[in-house]
Parts: sequence; structure tokens; C-alpha cells
Amino acid sequence: MKNIFFIAAWCCAGINLLSAQYLERLHFFPETTYVSAFAADAHAHRMMIENIVLTKNERASMGGLFPIVAIDMFGTTVQANLAASVHFELHPMGQAHVVSNDYYVDYLLLDIPVHQNYFARFVTGHTSHHLSDNWYERLKLTAAIRYSRDYVKLFMIRETGANDQFYLGADYAYIFTVNGLRTFKRWTLQTGGKISLAELHPDITLYAAADCKVRQEAGFAATNTLQLGVALPMQRGKILRVLYQYRTGLDERGQFYLQHRILNTVGFSIEM
Repeated sequence: MKNIFFIAAWCCAGINLLSAQYLERLHFFPETTYVSAFAADAHAHRMMIENIVLTKNERASMGGLFPIVAIDMFGTTVQANLAASVHFELHPMGQAHVVSNDYYVDYLLLDIPVHQNYFARFVTGHTSHHLSDNWYERLKLTAAIRYSRDYVKLFMIRETGANDQFYLGADYAYIFTVNGLRTFKRWTLQTGGKISLAELHPDITLYAAADCKVRQEAGFAATNTLQLGVALPMQRGKILRVLYQYRTGLDERGQFYLQHRILNTVGFSIEM
């Protein structure tokens, strides 16, 4: 009996020691992130509102990326984050106000420092796209589509500042359904970045950004975005961007599956 108690006590002490050593490697709720938002990505996690030029129509998003824990492992510090956002478009014509909602939830977003200014990003998440106002469908402007994707993403990113970034990656939808039918055209390739053009003031930067997505689901059709704006730092690492965007190519809203369009917008965003 004494031996049993001794073994149990030894095991408990070992577990406590391992737990203490493990906890020392965890840093909860980091104040900053390694990688800033992809500024020209239409579905980046942030707060944003844009006016579609020469119309009363608006595009908006609400969300952000939230650092949860930094973990010391493999000779580096890996940052685990959660991210979520909803993206919607408003056409204030009669009763058809909010046209569509696109929901994105990244259950796990890992940023891993690889080398100075270089990071690997792994993401797993889900998106589903919906019509918001049934009046928009009743006006026979479109018909509802059941569109959802469960995906994993892998990116390589070079970033030396909030306005100096390049990324290249791929998105693989391991479950992808359109109108209840599985599709096996699962790949989306994406690249882009941003660059500082001039310092207009010690706290105001003129920058340009671009993003390109090529989707297998649409025969490898592309969505291309160019953005020009000024960036102003805010408290706690947030950034306000006042911007102009030109977007052409495949419509990224699942409710307008396989359609193309051209947009010019002006607006602002707040990156968390």
C-alpha cells in the first residue's frame, strides 16, 4: 500500500512539474498579431464600409482577428488566433435592402514565424453565403443558392510592416456544396500584398494594395482587386484605411455563383 501511495505521489508531482513547464510556454491573449490583414482581399476579417461609386449601394463587413495564445515550440513562438466576419451588400431599392450575407469563421488560424519577416499561415474554417431579404428574390432579381465550403488554407507571407506585405497561398475546400450537391472543383489560389508609396505625414502613409484569387469552381476564373488609399495608425495596433478600390472578375458572393462584375468603390476600413 505504501508503494502505491509513493508511486501515485510521484506521478502527481511529475504531472504538476510538466504542467508548470508547459504553462511557461503559453502566453495568453497577445496584444499584437504577426500578420496584418490582407487589405485588398474582399473577405478579410475587419470592419469596413464602401460605397459603390455612382450608386446608392453599399458593401460592408463586420469582424476581426483575435489573438488567443502564443506557444513557444520548435524554437519559435507560434500564435493561435480565432477570426470571424460577416460581409454583406445593400441595395436600397424599395423593399430589397440587404441583398446577401457571406459568413466566414476561421476556427483556427496559426501564424508561424519561419525566418526574419517571413511567416507561414495555416487556417481551417467554414463559410456559407445567403440571401438576406426574401424581397430580393421575390422581385425575381436572383434565386437563392445553397453555397457552403469547409476549407483549409496555407499561406507564405512576407511582412515588414502594416503597409509592406506579400502573400501567396492556396485554399482547399474539403467539403464544398452548391445547392446540396458536392463539387470537386475545390482549389482557390490567392496572391497579393501591399506597398507603401509615400509618407504624407509621420502618421499618414499613402499605400497601394492588390489581391488576385483564381477559383477552380469557375474554370479558374479570377477576381482581381486594386486598392489605393491612406493608412492611419490607431490605438492598440489598429489601422484606419481610407481607400478607393477597383475590382473586376468573378463575383465572390456565393449567391451570385459564376457571375462576373466590375466595381469601383470608395470607403474606409478598420483593421483589428
